[in-house]
Amino acid sequence: MNRTGKGCMLIVLILGATIGFSATWAAEPFYQGKTIQYVVSMNPGGGFDLYGRLLARHLGRHIPGDPGFVVQNMPGAGSLIAANLIYERQPGDGLTMVMLHYGVVTQALVGHAAAKFDPLKYIWIGDPTVGGLPQVLWIRSDLPIRSVEDVRNAAPPLRLGSTGVGIGSGMAAEFLKYLGFPVKLVLGYRSSSEVLLALERKELDGYFISQATMQQVYRRYIDGGVVRPVLALGKEPRLKPLPGVPAIGEDTPLTAKQQELYDFLVASLALLRVHAVPPGTPADRVKILREGFMKALADPKLLEEAARLKIVVAPVSGEEVTQHIRQLADASAETKELYKKLVGMK
Repeated sequence: MNRTGKGCMLIVLILGATIGFSATWAAEPFYQGKTIQYVVSMNPGGGFDLYGRLLARHLGRHIPGDPGFVVQNMPGAGSLIAANLIYERQPGDGLTMVMLHYGVVTQALVGHAAAKFDPLKYIWIGDPTVGGLPQVLWIRSDLPIRSVEDVRNAAPPLRLGSTGVGIGSGMAAEFLKYLGFPVKLVLGYRSSSEVLLALERKELDGYFISQATMQQVYRRYIDGGVVRPVLALGKEPRLKPLPGVPAIGEDTPLTAKQQELYDFLVASLALLRVHAVPPGTPADRVKILREGFMKALADPKLLEEAARLKIVVAPVSGEEVTQHIRQLADASAETKELYKKLVGMK
């Protein structure tokens, strides 16, 4: 072969190698060799942290490229610190994901001064489990309160405990008061455990707490006959309803104004541990993360571990989370102001 022929052959080989290398490089998943910063907006050791670390152990397998996950706890102000910092400072490159308490979304949408983020610009990946619905009013079993009508006619007013006005138990109690029920909200407790112990000591008459939490974490109060469920705020289709426990509004229709506020409260409690990535994250990476999120939560290995940890997995897609947030955003200004008064927000 002459020199020219050898030169042409060399060029062909180089081009072939280059094309082969380029094709391999192009086919390499974006997440291969990458690490995702996974921010959990609550303290270590709690329910949020439990779900976060469970997901971090399994999620990478369901993302092309099998990225690593580094969990970072960023507690403070009920998720507001994490929500603000990730929104303001993290680039939308698909390498940061944050788990937020759904309550901060509601706060931001009604104009909380400390919320510096727009929930409609965050990109939502999903929620690993059911939210705070239904909020169930559990009454001490030794009291003659067995129906909604009994609650409506209670005398003296029922003492309902809570760890704060702006969370599920406080909001539900204040909503009952708004509807004219004789109830008194008693604050000052640091945890649900403290509220239930106070109820057991008969310092309180009842407590609003989600059905899922009561059935999973505080089952002994049900099995021991300490409490009975009387009424509920909202419904959760992923949970088996409590027999004979009506939702608010089923016995007596609400006015249009009351109904809109009720719907807003229900929407504000429909989710809990919502996951997001910062604004600007490319659509293809959002798609990968959303699909991986749902696949991981259907993984038998994750479900087996969740069963050992005694936590419920009932995933909500990123699209559904987005719909819930838009529902809250579309509420009237009057309803948002009523909500702020209800939870003591200035």
